[in-house]
Amino acid sequence: MKRTVQIIVLCFVVSLTSMAQKTSNVKIDELNSLSFKQKVWNYDKDKTFKRIGNLPIILDFHATWCGPCKMLAPHLQAIQNKYKGKLVIYKIDVDQSPQLAQIFNVEAMPTMIFMSNKGIKTELGYKEYGELENMVNTYFFKK
Repeated sequence: MKRTVQIIVLCFVVSLTSMAQKTSNVKIDELNSLSFKQKVWNYDKDKTFKRIGNLPIILDFHATWCGPCKMLAPHLQAIQNKYKGKLVIYKIDVDQSPQLAQIFNVEAMPTMIFMSNKGIKTELGYKEYGELENMVNTYFFKK
């Protein structure tokens, strides 16, 4: 009986934690060419790369049919939640915005572009959460 009560309490705590995480998700915007020009870089106006804003940015180039992209999405959401206000993540569907994929020479999915005041880094393929967090710290927050 005592064991059953412990299991029920544990399930209750896990479900509350899960509900709290779902409600605290920071929205990751899907960009098209127009919104990209407004939020990241207006490549029509500035031919050389000139970033808008000061927060570090991760561009997630993905496709709806891409399995590894779907596996990466929750990790990116967790990073966005953890680093809320310190960085921003944008998703770009390569099938919907091929011009953006071409600008960044994206040929495989997922491709992540890490942009900061220090420069741009490109990472290809699926990454586990820990590896992704290490990249964020290395590319954005390493002193």
